[in-house]
Amino acid sequence: MVCLNCNNTYEGAYCPHCGQSAKTKRLRLIEMINDFIGSFVGGDNKFLNTSVGLICRPGHLVREFLVGKRARYYNPLQMFVFMLTIYAIISYLLGINTSIFDELGTLNLNEDVEPSKYASVDFILEKLSELTSDKLYGTLSIVLFSVLPYRWLFRKYRIARPDGQELALNCTEQFYTQVFDSCTNMILSTLMLPLCLIPGSDTVLSSIYYIAASVYTVVLYCQLLGIKWWKSIILNAVAMILTVLFFALTLFLIAIFAGVVEGLSK
Repeated sequence: MVCLNCNNTYEGAYCPHCGQSAKTKRLRLIEMINDFIGSFVGGDNKFLNTSVGLICRPGHLVREFLVGKRARYYNPLQMFVFMLTIYAIISYLLGINTSIFDELGTLNLNEDVEPSKYASVDFILEKLSELTSDKLYGTLSIVLFSVLPYRWLFRKYRIARPDGQELALNCTEQFYTQVFDSCTNMILSTLMLPLCLIPGSDTVLSSIYYIAASVYTVVLYCQLLGIKWWKSIILNAVAMILTVLFFALTLFLIAIFAGVVEGLSK
């Protein structure tokens, strides 16, 4: 065999020089379909393992990933992109309007808005609502702004590691935990999409979704850190309040700055 990647001549199923498979074929439509399907249900079952783990035992999965057992799970950022793609495709096929591919008009600084309005509470709440309602930008924003509140509130709780150490989650580990939690929310959103076709179901489904998402977050931290459910409820509630306040304060400061700049330019 001649390796198509490094031109090495060899015998066997894989190139001993670069590791590429001898079955590498010319790119065709069937290969593209197989690659796409294989990304989700490949031989390693990473997608299935991660999806089932997030639904059935979210905290245990996150703990295993954080302490180093990562061969059987997708990276949470990769998983989130996969779920976002699946959500968008199913939304499109069902004809359900989704804001994933829409432009995000956050802080649209146009001449019709007076600079003084940038600092108003109504303006901040309107832009905060616009941002958080978007599946992609809203989720990533909440994840980023939740890292410090969660890191601070859960700093006393530790997880045991294979080397015998018991350490509190650092900021990066909290970030990955929040992304995994967002993956769970994306799975719930995707599973509930067909129900959105039922007329008048929006309000009920929204309530069910937020309740389910909140319950999963509480369960995740119960299993991850081994804490009581009531502690998880209280700490998660306080953490989300601090996250929203931190988010709103940052948006407020940006709006103030934008208003000042807009005012000076006139």
